[in-house]
Amino acid sequence: MIDRRRVLGMAAAGVALPALVRAQGAPQFTFRLHSFSSPTALDHTMHLDRWAERIGAASGGRIKVEVYPAMQLGGQPRDLVQQLEDGVVDMIWTVPGFTPGRFMGVEGLELPFMNTGLSVSESPAAFNFVQKHLADNEFRGIKIIAINATDRALVHTTRKPIRTLEDWRGLRIRVAGRWIGEAVTALGGTPVGIALPGVYEALARGQVDGMMINWAITQPFRFYEVAKFHSQPRGGIFQGMILTLMNQRSYNRLPADLKAVIDADSGAPLSARLGEIWDSQTQPAIAATRASAGNEIIDIPDAEKARWRTAVQPVYDAWIAEMNRRGRNGRAMFEDIQAIAASARS
Repeated sequence: MIDRRRVLGMAAAGVALPALVRAQGAPQFTFRLHSFSSPTALDHTMHLDRWAERIGAASGGRIKVEVYPAMQLGGQPRDLVQQLEDGVVDMIWTVPGFTPGRFMGVEGLELPFMNTGLSVSESPAAFNFVQKHLADNEFRGIKIIAINATDRALVHTTRKPIRTLEDWRGLRIRVAGRWIGEAVTALGGTPVGIALPGVYEALARGQVDGMMINWAITQPFRFYEVAKFHSQPRGGIFQGMILTLMNQRSYNRLPADLKAVIDADSGAPLSARLGEIWDSQTQPAIAATRASAGNEIIDIPDAEKARWRTAVQPVYDAWIAEMNRRGRNGRAMFEDIQAIAASARS
């Protein structure tokens, strides 16, 4: 046993302590995790903060993950990937649309009507898709902790309900990424990019007529107060992708046993667990919407959904062509995305 009084006396006298003693009670590796999300959002309370705690406990305190929400370390959300790659931070939590063009392959998973409708099934499938097609290009130098999907997204409008393909014509719809924006154009609307914190006001002031967004996010932002019509085909229109990433160099600094700690709490299993969390928020959000005066949830029939899907075919073709231009097999990638969507109906 270590004589703690002797250790304290040596420290007070300025004597250098053995490495083993100095490390007692202090982490050997400290990683900084940077996020754009609010510290009170489920992204932190049910994912990032809990993950950091689990890693600390599983490593016996040898790893400490410091979590910085709401861009506390500076910069804008669009800077997160650059901060990660430059080693300014060790980990980030972000979405592909913040850095247009950077994760174009991942954005293929956000193509309309190419999703399962449930995050618990979409999330591990998305992780495996990225590992197969994108790990050695878009994610070179990055350790993927998790890739999870939101719950199903739909179109919410303020004054004009969308029931048919023709109802899209002329509507200004807020979107968060290139390909869902191109889908809005193909359907007859005009896509508008607005950061999430500004969406409520934009809807209230009539700067946009609606938004494409998942159910779960509507409750904390109280979007049902300003968007009164909620049009959803079966399975939703798409599911957004969320990335939890680590700098590969930071990961490589760890000894094998601590790498195993990270590996045991990442990958497809963690992605599926995050999917369960997102899916758990769907029904409460729907209930809050139904309870708000003047709201109408519109279920789009399958026959009408088929018309919408036909209208967005040029978007699929454009994404495939973009993948081909980048030296990847766009057709094979798209077929894998189709297989993910088909698994929801099998």
